[in-house]
Amino acid sequence: MKTTDFQDKFVTHIVYDGVSGSEAARRAGYSHASARQASSTLLATPHIQAAIRNEQYKHLNGTLASKAIKTLETIMDDPSSPAGARVDCAKTILDRAGLIAPKSLATSPFDNKPVHEMSKLELEEFIEKTKKLIDDHESKQSDNVIDGELVES
Repeated sequence: MKTTDFQDKFVTHIVYDGVSGSEAARRAGYSHASARQASSTLLATPHIQAAIRNEQYKHLNGTLASKAIKTLETIMDDPSSPAGARVDCAKTILDRAGLIAPKSLATSPFDNKPVHEMSKLELEEFIEKTKKLIDDHESKQSDNVIDGELVES
């Protein structure tokens, strides 16, 4: 559904000015007497809600994203910024760009060694420890089951 000029202005004031619904309605041209009711009605209207979300998305992914990146860049390049802050900015930029290496998916809970780096003997020990954990877990579960029903301990 198409929005009216008043509705467009209302959405703009909500998103970019960060004012209350009543104030956005007044700024959009609704009378002071009807602004509160108009705001309530507008904010409950699905196509106005969608227009607000759409405008927020455009704003966040446009101007604000550019400002955020520029802020990170400024802090990162400023030699007077604490080293930790500069490193955090660099990590954030790399992370958002998808350039940070993913954590190893298959890590042993026993020695934090990735499974693909384990020897045959280490893998066998890992399997035995894991089987024992599973058996222990299942025996605890079966202690709480009576006639097929789980009973709280």
